[in-house]
Amino acid sequence: MNWLYRVLLAATAVGGVFGLVLPTTGETIAVDALAPSGSLLGTMTTEGDIDDLRFLVDLAGDTPEASYVWAIMGGGGGLQRTNDGYWVPWNGDTAQLIDNGFHSVDGKLTFKVLDHSIGPDNHGITVGIGYRTGGVLKFGVYGILPANDGS
Repeated sequence: MNWLYRVLLAATAVGGVFGLVLPTTGETIAVDALAPSGSLLGTMTTEGDIDDLRFLVDLAGDTPEASYVWAIMGGGGGLQRTNDGYWVPWNGDTAQLIDNGFHSVDGKLTFKVLDHSIGPDNHGITVGIGYRTGGVLKFGVYGILPANDGS
């Protein structure tokens, strides 16, 4: 298990204890900055539907070369979002992440993460967002927890 998987799993566990409960309708979460060591972005609980989950990241002067969205499902397999919005298997190697092609506007980058029902798959999901700048991956993690054991 690589270091990023360990960070993602630990973030979900910590988020479950100290998490925020956020609504599951159109949600854009403002993020001050991402970091090479990872940033904890919070958690939410849901009964399944997420109408629109996005993160608006202040780039703090960075110029992204690529942008990424990935997820660890219930402590198991990894998935990554393609630039077309589909989720495909991911082996956990950050060099293999697919560029989502998100573009910055006014020094901010919007990451579109989810817009559909995740109920059957939600046994605890850790979402990662990140971008590369100067060859460095800056990222943050966010936990999505089932409100009723994923049912």
